[in-house]
Amino acid sequence: MAILGYSLCSSTLLLANKMAIHYLPSPSIVSFAQILFSALAVLLIKAFGYPVDWFEWEKVKAYAIYIVIFVAAIYTNMKALALSNVETVIVFRACTPIAVSIIEYFFMDRELPSLRSSISLSIVAIGALLYCLSDSQLKLNGLSSYTWVIIYFVLITVEMTYGKKLTSSVKMESVWGPVLYCNFLSILPMFLLAYFQGDFENFSSLMSQIPTSGLIVLIFSCVAGTLIGYAFF
Repeated sequence: MAILGYSLCSSTLLLANKMAIHYLPSPSIVSFAQILFSALAVLLIKAFGYPVDWFEWEKVKAYAIYIVIFVAAIYTNMKALALSNVETVIVFRACTPIAVSIIEYFFMDRELPSLRSSISLSIVAIGALLYCLSDSQLKLNGLSSYTWVIIYFVLITVEMTYGKKLTSSVKMESVWGPVLYCNFLSILPMFLLAYFQGDFENFSSLMSQIPTSGLIVLIFSCVAGTLIGYAFF
């Protein structure tokens, strides 16, 4: 159920993010809104009495490296969606299990995929290759059109692997604990990223131009972002 929930949230969030960036053309601000919403949502859940792990210095230190990777992965995902089509991002994301399985073998003492799993992963890789060869964007702009999505592929692979190691080494009483740590600690880095890029300079004018449908999409993406954090952890 967790895998199905994550898959549903992930695919839905990609489409919602693409639409949100269309209405609010600032990937870092959209990401900041989603992170802030998720953190506040978990704090609200805690306020209603649901058990959520509170901040402990040792756990905060353990999450420090992951937060940097997490923020970078979210930002590059948004940039990839802004500059590429959704299908391209989906194809690259579908190939992450191949890289993850190799990283887990070398760094987490996991076995390599079985023959049947290897065949399945190879089919995914071949499908991705065929898609790239038929992609008009690649034909027009060359490999540079995939710059952001390649960076995102590397970061999401590292994030997934490191996140799995983190959840096994840092014990939390509830699943919402890692979601709170991840999003709350990411608020400041994402804000600074948006601020130093100058994205907040035209913030008021950007917000005034968003139609009601755009606000609905943005809020929906925030909800989906919160749920995907829960499903992931």
